Amino acid sequence: MTSVLVIDDHAVVASGTKAVLQNAGFEVETQSSAKNIQLILKETHYDLFLIDLNMPDMDGMAVSDLILDQDPDAKIIIYTGYETEIEPLFASMLKRGISGVVSKSASIDSLIAALHAVLRDEVLLPMWLFQRLRVNDSVHTDGSKVHLNQNERDILAGVVHGDTNREIAQNLLLGQRTVEKYLTGIFQKLGVHSRVEAAEKVNELGIHLEISRN
Repeated sequence: MTSVLVIDDHAVVASGTKAVLQNAGFEVETQSSAKNIQLILKETHYDLFLIDLNMPDMDGMAVSDLILDQDPDAKIIIYTGYETEIEPLFASMLKRGISGVVSKSASIDSLIAALHAVLRDEVLLPMWLFQRLRVNDSVHTDGSKVHLNQNERDILAGVVHGDTNREIAQNLLLGQRTVEKYLTGIFQKLGVHSRVEAAEKVNELGIHLEISRN
């Protein structure tokens, strides 16, 4: 029987996912934290990992790094409730060797299909993400065609300055989640996938930004 470890700090999500996967024939265990993941892996082998992207002690990307450091062949699926977070992280997921990504709003059939695809060494992507990646790959960003509103310019200025999302939110009197949503849109407009690439693109395109401080 295929063994799966679900790592999610939300108990309801973890238990619900466990029940769904067990009904589909998987052997499932859950962990609410990844603090002891290295010790756990020394004692138990899992065929597949389903990891929450956002956790308080360690995010899903960092957890994936720990697992892949110990087992380079590990099959990992990132599990997230915020689809907007996936696209800017996608390139980094591929580089890490993460096998796929599934939204927590996906249907049961989609979740099961994603697990089976990864076990076959295949990558299963949501159609909306596949379509966006195709568009981004075909678009060559031109500085004269990048239109940023004032909030986007202020947030991007903070990124170039090296501020964290929390620092940007505090400075602009915005919620951190709002800043993260703006960043997703900014990345799409610039055709980049990370903060570092965004800063490089600003310099490349000669976009002038003024850093304001409240």
